[in-house]
Formats: sequence, C-alpha cells, structure tokens
Amino acid sequence: MNYAELGRRIRFAREEALLSQDAVAQHLELPRSAVSLIESGKRKVDSLELERFSRLVGKSILFFFDEESRAVEASNFEEDDPTQILFSANQVVDISPDKEQIERFRQFYRNFGDLARKLNRMSEPYSSEPLYNVFKPTPAAAKWMAAQERARLGIPLSSPIRNMWDVLENEGVRVMAWNLVTPKLGGCFIFSPFLGSFILVKRNLGDYSANMLNFVLAHEYCHHLIHRQQKGITSDPSGNYRRPEEYFAQWFAANLLMPEEAIVPRLTSYLEKSDGDINAEIVMHLALDFGVSYKAMLYRMGDKRIGLIEKSVLPKLSKEKPKQLLAKIGRSVPRLEKFSQFPNEYREMVFDAYRSGYLSLSKLAELLEITLEEAKNELQSRDIPINLGINSELELLSDIENA
Repeated sequence: MNYAELGRRIRFAREEALLSQDAVAQHLELPRSAVSLIESGKRKVDSLELERFSRLVGKSILFFFDEESRAVEASNFEEDDPTQILFSANQVVDISPDKEQIERFRQFYRNFGDLARKLNRMSEPYSSEPLYNVFKPTPAAAKWMAAQERARLGIPLSSPIRNMWDVLENEGVRVMAWNLVTPKLGGCFIFSPFLGSFILVKRNLGDYSANMLNFVLAHEYCHHLIHRQQKGITSDPSGNYRRPEEYFAQWFAANLLMPEEAIVPRLTSYLEKSDGDINAEIVMHLALDFGVSYKAMLYRMGDKRIGLIEKSVLPKLSKEKPKQLLAKIGRSVPRLEKFSQFPNEYREMVFDAYRSGYLSLSKLAELLEITLEEAKNELQSRDIPINLGINSELELLSDIENA
C-alpha cells in the first residue's frame, strides 16, 4: 500500500470521528502540518503513531492495511456499527419490530466512543480472545465453565447469585435496560476491541421482571466470556434457541445461577417441612431463593441430567400461576433497584464533557434523553455551572470545517 492510500484512510477515519487535524496533532504530539502531510501521503507515519491514532479514532489497525478495504468511501457505515452487526448476525428471532431501538443503541454506541475519544479515555484494546476455551458447546462444558467462573469470581457453589447486574458491572461490562417490543428478544450483546462489552436487556419483561432479567443477564454474560468474536447475539427468554451459541449460553446461565450442588440441600430442607413430595410451592420457594423465575427453576429441576422432577409431573406443575403461588407462600419477587437506561460510566462522561466545554446544555440533554429542565437540575445537583459549553458545538463545527 502506498502512502497516498494510507493517508486517505487516515483522513477518512479522522473525519468520521469528528476530529480536527489540530486535535489529532495534539494527541500524537506532532505539529498540525505533519498531520496534513500524512493525510496527503507526503509524510511517512511510523507504527507507534498509527497505533495511537487507531485507538483515538476507534479503528482496528487492519482498517488501514486491509487490501479489501481499498474502496472505503465516506458513508454511514461504521466498522463496528451495532445495527449492521445485530441484523447480520441474528438468526434467532426477527427483531425488525425493534429496529428503532436498535438504531438508538447504535447511536448510543457511537456517542460512547465519541465521548471516550474526546475525553482521551480510550483504553488499551480489549482482548477478543475468549476467557474460556470450550472445545465443544455441550451441557457438560457449560456446567464446567459455570463452576470455573464461580470460582474465579469467588462465589461458592452453595451461594445464590441474586443480582447479575452487579456482577456484570464489576467485570467491566456496560449494561442498560430499555423497553423492547419483540416478544422473543430478551437482550443483545456487542463487543468492540476498543470499547469493550455492551449488553442491552429488555426492561419490560413483565410482573416478575427482576428474576427473569437475572437469567437473561447470566445468558448474555456467557457471550461476554466466550463469544467476543461473534457480535450481536440475541437472547430469547422463551427458550427457543437455534444457534449452538444460544443453547450453550442457556445451559451456562442455568448452571451459573442454579448449581445442582446448591439446589439439592435447599430442596431437602423444604421437603423435610412438607409431606415429602415436590410441589409447585417448593419450586416457587427455590426460584425466589436463587433469583430466577418459576419457569426457569421448574425446567432446571426437570432437566434429565438432574432428574429432581419426573418428566410426567412437569406438565401439571407448569400450569401453576406464579402470582397465585406467591400468595400461597407469602413471598414476593424482590424489586430490582438497577434498571439503568444508560451505564453510569456513560452518564459521567457526558457530564465531564459538558464540564470541559465539549457539549452545550441542549446536547447534554439530547445524549441523556432528558429535558432541558432535567438537565439543569442534574447539573445543579453536581455543582456544575450551567453556563459552560454554550458555544462548544459551534466551535467544534468550525474546527471540522477548517480542518
């Protein structure tokens, strides 16, 4: 590849990231004239400069050298565009009813990257290698991996995991919950070597959403652990999976949240207080103990690899209504406190960008999807002067036009 083509790609990446030549020069610690010469193909760019530039604009090094990318044109396609990834990778359900929400997710993803670049918070590239090497996606492999992950996290097999949201956030996964209308879409996962893992889950899962959401999060967590190179995988809470990755994630979630070693002792305790038969009330108790839905616990106990409930009994127990069972046993599904629309990290970057003068008040409100009045209240609660950043967007546009 000649310097002219490399320079053209560098300029394309810079303009797509809405960065001026001055901003790039400052980041690379070069004169602006040097950046101009690089983009025109009149100056060689060394490997260190290109690596730092690629992190700045959120592109892979391969983007600048891949021979198949010679015809890259300035268009609305983005290398890691979640819309493209989700619709091309999805083979589970038709998610077209949520096209607007997926487009909104794409825009959030771009905003997140833009803020990280503006605030110089692009970390070293995340590894795309799976945390666990699973030779074949079998139930046995899922059980092994779930046990390994519990050990890595320091969670004993006997301890329930009632809040997967906290587990994911502690592991650096950005989680958000939005209303989705596609019946069989429970969540989706996206990974970027430059931004890391993002999980969008369904907020409106019904009356028992806290426990249903816990299972969906565990399912998506499996994708974070081993499917980083397979982006845009969707989760179906009804259990209708077609892809091997989806079956495996389902088995992993069941073993992670409901280890057989933990179910049996608790089941024994409940049986000692009853007539010795497993009934719907006991299944409901166990579901609440482990932070999952009644249906998830029922099918876990009826799994032929565990065999705690006879197959012939499952149809009868599956007809029971969770709401009525909760009334019988005098318990309720705990409220899930975390139902964040955006990750805390994103919110903090928005306010930091405003404080630094990169955003106007209206842009801040737009990025957080709140009203101007709500934005003002947020700023006041953080002791941030409201007169900052008023002209920043005009200045940014000026920089782009003069670049």
